[in-house]
Amino acid sequence: MTHEQSIAIDIPADEADALLPLLQQGGFTTQPIQQRDLDWQTIVVVITDLGKIAGGLTALITLAEKINAYRESMHRQGKTPRGALRRPGQPPLDLSLATDQEVLEWLLKTPPQP
Repeated sequence: MTHEQSIAIDIPADEADALLPLLQQGGFTTQPIQQRDLDWQTIVVVITDLGKIAGGLTALITLAEKINAYRESMHRQGKTPRGALRRPGQPPLDLSLATDQEVLEWLLKTPPQP
């Protein structure tokens, strides 16, 4: 059985240029959506085949690694990564305050069931 999960990443447009290639290199399907505020956009990451437990966990761990690599690149540039992870039924996670472990734990929380 195939399940699909979407995770929204609200991020400033200039930082999306750093994150999008990392996600796409990781094999994730992304859908940029422009926000009302022209300086921000939402990147929707779509993960399919979550019905296969090992594959779904691997995809979520890989996504956490890509997001954390983006956050690290911002820190190396002397910037604080801005943005938030969002998904229905779960509080948002502020990327400027989260640790690498918190990003992983947020992604691995059981998503709400339809």
